[in-house]
Amino acid sequence: MPAHDTLTPLEHLLLVDRRPGYPMAFYIHCDVEGALSPERLAAALRSAAARHALPRSRVGGWWRPRWLKPDRDPEFVAIAHGSAGTGPDPWSPATMHRSSGMRLIALEGRPDSWRVVLQVQHAVCDGLAAIEFLGDVWAHYHGSQPAPFRSSEHRLRDRADVETPVGAGAARTGTESISAEAPRSVAAEAGRFATFLPAVLARGPAVGHHAPAGPGPTAWPGPPAPYITLSFDAAQTAAFKRRAAAAGASLNDIVVGAVMRVAHAWNHAAGLAPRSVRITMPVSLKPAGTRGPARNDMSYAFLDRSADECRHPAPLVRSLAAASRWIQETRAAELFLTSLSSIDRVPGLVRLLTRLPLPLATAVVSYVGNAGPRMRANLPRDGGCDLPGGLRITAVAGVPPVRPGTRLAVGLVLYDGRLQLSTLCDTRALGPAAAPLLAELIRAEVLAVADALPAAPNAG
Repeated sequence: MPAHDTLTPLEHLLLVDRRPGYPMAFYIHCDVEGALSPERLAAALRSAAARHALPRSRVGGWWRPRWLKPDRDPEFVAIAHGSAGTGPDPWSPATMHRSSGMRLIALEGRPDSWRVVLQVQHAVCDGLAAIEFLGDVWAHYHGSQPAPFRSSEHRLRDRADVETPVGAGAARTGTESISAEAPRSVAAEAGRFATFLPAVLARGPAVGHHAPAGPGPTAWPGPPAPYITLSFDAAQTAAFKRRAAAAGASLNDIVVGAVMRVAHAWNHAAGLAPRSVRITMPVSLKPAGTRGPARNDMSYAFLDRSADECRHPAPLVRSLAAASRWIQETRAAELFLTSLSSIDRVPGLVRLLTRLPLPLATAVVSYVGNAGPRMRANLPRDGGCDLPGGLRITAVAGVPPVRPGTRLAVGLVLYDGRLQLSTLCDTRALGPAAAPLLAELIRAEVLAVADALPAAPNAG
């Protein structure tokens, strides 16, 4: 990457959208058992970053930001067991004019039990690239070589000339019912999006407390993490996958449906009149099998549903599955980049749009799939667990950022046959009690939505 490389429109948006309390940072973590060496991990981080330009780059300029020549390694912070409350805040947002937008945080929860968190300013790269980057770190920690880059002619950093997608298919992302007889064009969907204001999660009173549906979040030393992670066990996860497949859907469709239902119930308990909710769904645009330096190869799609549609979980999940297929078949998510490129041509307009008091969505739900294969680390394995340098990675999880108005972010990661669900909540707007309660409500609703789907044939 040459010095003074102008940020892409998407990178520009993700950079200028940050503000105090909303750092536009996402998190990917690995839970690790074993005698982890912080010094060895720090060296592995530097080695991994050597072939990735953006994780080592600062940003220059203000009116039209640009990437400067890579001259900063990602930050590394280690907090040993028993040393909580000392040293700098590991969760403080990156200052990208002075430092890298990446930070690796190693937290020792108890002797020989660590949580290793990659905190990323979203302008640097997307979640899939971050997981691949973590795979490079663990490969170097183990002493092996990271997976080679695989080039593609499909270059996604140059998106100003993205072809407008062609509308096709029988689903929709808007609020009316799906009709196989009335396909909608992407242009029509864009018009609907521009005139629609989704419901915003309200501040209390919160809905009633549910009994925990599984193990609670693990406590780690140091300042509390900004997000919460809960797990579904292997049997629950396998049942979700079977029921989703029988309904022609995916794990992501089940969780999106659950988040929509929780959002409606939450607002109803707060006394708000019903209004359609909108879920932002990051969509990877990276061609299958390709791999390159960390960057953003993604766009956004949006899913809207009314309170009426959310009352019936099985039809809701089927409609979300149809909409997801429509998004893939029509390349509808690319329209967001096309529109953003046009907006970015007017100096200052992207920054202005991020400051308008309008909600983009009710919540964001990001599903990165199975983290083991995604990391592509050259490591020994035991079942579904990676074993770097005498350690054992027992879980991988992550969560996207929140922005003003979009008050809830949900991240989904599969690892070792278990679904990890993480939530990041706008506690400024919803209050400190909202974060654990929303996480718990979503977990309970995921179980309820999956149970409402027909059982797979011969599933017993």
